[in-house]
Amino acid sequence: MRIIVTNDDGYLSPGLYMLYEAVKGLGEAFIISTQFPRSATGREITFSRPLRLFRTRYMGCNVYVTDGTPIDALHLAMEVLGIAPDLVLSGVNVGENLSLQHIFYSGTIAVAIESALMGVPAVAFSVDVVEFSEFNSELLRGVTRVVVKSLIEFVKARGFPRGVDVLSVNIPKPPRFKGCVEVVKAARVRWKASYREGRDPRGRRYYWLYGIPARAEEDTDVAAFESRGCITITPLNIDLNLGTRSISELEAALGGVLSGIKTGLKGLLRRELPAKP
Repeated sequence: MRIIVTNDDGYLSPGLYMLYEAVKGLGEAFIISTQFPRSATGREITFSRPLRLFRTRYMGCNVYVTDGTPIDALHLAMEVLGIAPDLVLSGVNVGENLSLQHIFYSGTIAVAIESALMGVPAVAFSVDVVEFSEFNSELLRGVTRVVVKSLIEFVKARGFPRGVDVLSVNIPKPPRFKGCVEVVKAARVRWKASYREGRDPRGRRYYWLYGIPARAEEDTDVAAFESRGCITITPLNIDLNLGTRSISELEAALGGVLSGIKTGLKGLLRRELPAKP
């Protein structure tokens, strides 16, 4: 099994090498990351400039580094380095990625989603640490190793269940962790945006974003993580399309609107396009 190990916190993050260490012996693993932290960049990809890619050694490992985004890193690994992975692992992220809100923002999960778009299963790992130094916890490293190895062995033996493209795994740090594991859906939102107004040294007004925690639904990743101290495994399907029935129902509901659009377009085209000879 060929495994790409990547992240959005940059190649200096200990979480990247914690994940790499956990997969040793389970396959041929390659590390690629970004030169600088690119957290909360979501699905950003670089079109406006050329990218740099170089190989270096860090923490005793060979690692490829790009000045692009996490999505860029994945494409460079596959298209430039010629790595054809059977599995992509992203993380271990600095900070949890609970709720759909964080899933859409997260560069860590964005890489996993991009992998799934290309037909390669992916797992994203996140821990609610704030600083790199917190990865030094032996208990946290041990818990992460057990979770990673167990999930990879499952994927190797059975693959993902039908309809699952990505797994998002969130691990509470000690002492929050209570020894439980739950498979749960993602909450809709994690927090409500609010801004603190201030003035910079030149007297210009600025607005600094902070989040007001939202109430967590009981059967979601946020509740399992925050209230019960559990590791959460959230299966994701990247197909955002509605089912055929829903599309048909919407088409029927929009019947009058569609007719109006078609009539308006027909009149517009009649006026703007020259008549056929």
